[in-house]
Amino acid sequence: MTRDTDPAADRPADADGPPADTTRRGLLRAAAGATVAGAASTAGCLGVTTPANVAAQYEVSGNVAHFVGPEWLADNREDAVVLDARSAERFRTERIYGARRVPFDAITSRTQTDAGAVPDTDAIAAAFGEAGVAPDDDVLVYGASVGSRVTRTAFALAAAGHVGDIKVLNGGLSGWNGRIGTGSRGAPTATDYAPDPAAETWVTRDWLAERVGATDGDGPGLVDTRVPEAYLGAPGSDALDPDHDRHGHLPGALNVNWVGNVAGNRMTEPGRLVRLYEVDAELDRDATVVVYGDENVDPTSTWLTLRAIGFEDVRLYDGGFGEWANADGDRGRYPVETATSVVIETEGSVGGGDDSGDFSCTG
Repeated sequence: MTRDTDPAADRPADADGPPADTTRRGLLRAAAGATVAGAASTAGCLGVTTPANVAAQYEVSGNVAHFVGPEWLADNREDAVVLDARSAERFRTERIYGARRVPFDAITSRTQTDAGAVPDTDAIAAAFGEAGVAPDDDVLVYGASVGSRVTRTAFALAAAGHVGDIKVLNGGLSGWNGRIGTGSRGAPTATDYAPDPAAETWVTRDWLAERVGATDGDGPGLVDTRVPEAYLGAPGSDALDPDHDRHGHLPGALNVNWVGNVAGNRMTEPGRLVRLYEVDAELDRDATVVVYGDENVDPTSTWLTLRAIGFEDVRLYDGGFGEWANADGDRGRYPVETATSVVIETEGSVGGGDDSGDFSCTG
């Protein structure tokens, strides 16, 4: 195999990455035809493997939206824009050949309105434009896994009103068996990305205040994606954010920790996800579902997962519990509860960490 530097690589100016003459070329279509969804998370840890069966274990089958395997990227590599959601350091060290990177602080940026914090779609769109992304491009996002840095990037595209397809690479970089780039990469040609904010992808603090705990049945399905200790406001727990004035959860919310969406480097088997959210959590796929966490990154995993398994109207509370718990003024308008709680147990782990390039055989 060979390892390629991108055409615009400038190795003499970048001492952090590997040497420019270190190259690898993979088999772009080695996994063609493979549809092995939900393969054991230890595949590739024992015995001899090839690029084909490493990639094959990350293929996605069934009626699943957004998440795709390496074969999709091999088939669409010339037409799709590839975005790397990892840190700048890991991007320089190794990345999918030709991939681009958008600063993570830009796609998590918020702006304050009278109704509460919302995504700063102007800043988000400007960052995508600087990366050479056009609103009608088909975009594939990848990271070390399918963790929340990846799904936040996908959400940011949707929030800015992206017209092209938005895909996430199941398995992340570990599942890719094609060309790899290294070193610094020159700035791509910028585009004029005019945002068309998709306000239906998020809700505000005041929107929720008018609906949570509604007794007429018109309130949204509300999912708290944090660890159970934070949801319960467990006294003395390390999970409690010391910057929050109050602890607990929004009235009527149930708890499904977002890590249950991820099995190592891939999405959890879709059938298990359907059981988790439709059977165990009893969410209505035809109703509005709002997800939230402490901030606006981790809950995007649940936002994208629910959309992937067929929930039509899924929205993110971008202000998060931090905004709700620390709201000034009428606390009665923004109540927090601990007495009533529903915790749905989950199993899952993010292999290698959101910002890691390591592959974990234990998931």
